[in-house]
Amino acid sequence: MSESPDNELFYEQISMPWGLMAIFYGAIVAMLAGTIVPTIFQYQDLRGWVVWVYYPAMGIGTIMMAAVAIWFRKLVVWVDSTHVAFGYGKFRKRFHHDQIRTVKSTPYSFVKYGGSGIRYARGGHRAWSVPFLHTGVELELEENGKDRTYYISSRRPYELELSISRRLTTDQAE
Repeated sequence: MSESPDNELFYEQISMPWGLMAIFYGAIVAMLAGTIVPTIFQYQDLRGWVVWVYYPAMGIGTIMMAAVAIWFRKLVVWVDSTHVAFGYGKFRKRFHHDQIRTVKSTPYSFVKYGGSGIRYARGGHRAWSVPFLHTGVELELEENGKDRTYYISSRRPYELELSISRRLTTDQAE
C-alpha cells in the first residue's frame, strides 16, 4: 500500500477537529485518574468488587479509548498508479482502478449515513468521513461481486475526483 511519492497522484491527511480530540484526550485522563486516585487515597479497602470489576473495567476502557483516539485521529486518502486507498489507522480500504465505475465530488449526507466515521448505510453505501467536513467524493464500484458506493471525505474533493478520473480514462484507453 505504500508507494513511492513519485508514484502518487494524490495524497491527503485530514485530521479530526481539535475539539473532538480534546474530548477523547480528556476522557483518557479522567479514566486514568479514576483508576489511580482511589489507589493513592486507598478509597475503601480495595478488596472485593473494586479489584475484580472496577479496575479491570477502567483499565480496558482506558486502553480502548486511547486506541480509538490514536487510530481515528486522521483520515488518510491517496491515489497512485494502481489503487485508490483510504483509511483510519489500521482500518483501511484499497481498490484497483478497474473496480471503479464512476467518481464524483458531492457533499456529505449526514442523514443518509447516520453520522461520521466509518459508516455502513443501506443499499451498499459506505462512508469514511471526518466529522464537520462536508466535502468529498463518491466512488461507485464493484467489491466482491456487489455494487457499492463509497463516500470519502476530502478537503480537496475536486483534485481527488480529477486524479481518480484521469486514471480511469487512462485505463479505459489502454
